[in-house]
Amino acid sequence: MGWQTTSTCSKPQKPVTQTTLSHAYKKLCEDLQSSISTWSGFSYLATVMVKWSAEGEEPSRGRRSWALLLLVPLVAVGLFTLIVETTSLLGPPGDKLLGLHRAIGLTWRHRFSYYLSPDEVVPDEDLLHLSLLHEVCITDTNTSVPWQFGSPGNQAVGGTANNSHVLMHKNDKDLLQKLRQCPSVDVYLPHNMHTNGYCEDAVAFVKYLESRLLPGWILETKFFDTDLGREVDYFDLCPKTPMLFLDHHWGGVTVSPRWPKEKPIYMVPNIEIVELTPMHYWGVDAVLCKTNECYDRVTKWYEQEGNPRNAKVFYTKHTSTDPGLFVRKRLGEYAVADKDFSEIKMLHTAGISTTKGTREVLECWTYTAGLPPLDVYIDRKPFYRLFPASYKLKIARSLSPVSIHLGMMNRMNYSKVVADASFIVNPSYSEGYGHIINQARASGAVVITNDVPPMNEMIIANESGILVSVKREKHPMVVLGGKYKGEHGLKGFGGLVAAFESSDVCQAVHRLMWLTTPGDRAEMGLNARRQYHSDTKYFASAMQEVREYAKK
Repeated sequence: MGWQTTSTCSKPQKPVTQTTLSHAYKKLCEDLQSSISTWSGFSYLATVMVKWSAEGEEPSRGRRSWALLLLVPLVAVGLFTLIVETTSLLGPPGDKLLGLHRAIGLTWRHRFSYYLSPDEVVPDEDLLHLSLLHEVCITDTNTSVPWQFGSPGNQAVGGTANNSHVLMHKNDKDLLQKLRQCPSVDVYLPHNMHTNGYCEDAVAFVKYLESRLLPGWILETKFFDTDLGREVDYFDLCPKTPMLFLDHHWGGVTVSPRWPKEKPIYMVPNIEIVELTPMHYWGVDAVLCKTNECYDRVTKWYEQEGNPRNAKVFYTKHTSTDPGLFVRKRLGEYAVADKDFSEIKMLHTAGISTTKGTREVLECWTYTAGLPPLDVYIDRKPFYRLFPASYKLKIARSLSPVSIHLGMMNRMNYSKVVADASFIVNPSYSEGYGHIINQARASGAVVITNDVPPMNEMIIANESGILVSVKREKHPMVVLGGKYKGEHGLKGFGGLVAAFESSDVCQAVHRLMWLTTPGDRAEMGLNARRQYHSDTKYFASAMQEVREYAKK
């Protein structure tokens, strides 16, 4: 009996709630119909030959040759198509079995599991722009970086910027001319705070505010203005341009005698840190909140404790660089491994931090059998602060496979490690935002993190990841933490610190292993990636609102 070519992609009997079928479903139908058509051709030829035989008609030598010439390639193509379609539907095991999808340039699994429509995604050029800004922020801490550097239209083949002349250095002959081009908002970051996390924050604001990143020396440098016939400085050139500070890193700038009284102060707080005081919140004209938790707490705090400068509070969401896109642009399209949601392998990255839940993660793997392989990347100093030297013996005897990678990676290696991962476990005690989580979302990984803000804002339980059950504790040194020991602390809110045990991490991993299928995990990864792009678009729109506010 021949294949039925009309029923595979026919309309469902029940009313469809969506107005159109998804692109992925259409592509699946097309591929299946293509396969069916191939086999239908073979079936037709076979039917013709059977008919000849039944009617007792002896086909001529020419007719037999013609039939065989068509039959052989049809059989070959049909078998090949069936094999590739079957392995693609099997997912990673099928790919590993045959290794076909890259060998012939196909991306079957991406078509079914990783498709986002064009209107959902942020353009590659914009995401690469973020990476290029971040790269120069990390590597050249004394350079002033304007948003035009590496912007769309200023990118070269190989994922680099082709307009480095726009960067501002101390010895630039046209530095005064560059500096007098004041944006809507300037972004300040001291040279000693160009860490991975703060550069992620800073360049996002630089890009979407169409701003520039200013180091301290620019505020201290005098320039001779030939038009005025006298020396001028930054404060003469941009006396009313708001300046955006990250957390408490103001560098004494606002108390300088040169600071104009009418120059607005904007702040982006990580509300969980102990360094922020009531004076920081009282001393600004605008607060940009990356999370909903921040917005709720800052707004309520001003209601409780007063708002002497009538500071405007913005809920902006936030974004991060996309490590996968950066790797593909630099190393090639196939430099990033395909996601494998069938064979679970976990990644934990802590970097220079001791607050990413590394102890609980390692104890879970060390004392529990049957867990998937775990790779841990952490610098030596925080590792030995968390664990005694003897702990290496426990790791060597771990009941589940663990690999510890000590030391810091360069940016490309780090980006590739994150981009290649399909599963990331990052149960931080607290976060101001969580760039590691967001980069995992950008890469389409399944994330295990703690059920506490803002992590549970970024990862929705069982939709874009798995949440670890925790108890929320209040830190007595955090102004907005719910239990501030000093005056003017926020009242009536729960804690921002997650308290949990290694067993809680294990339970979350077991839920991933036992209660989800590869298809469920692929859907989680897709949802996470979709939310990354959605949040980035929201952030871009919010920055436009901030720019308009700054011009008033």
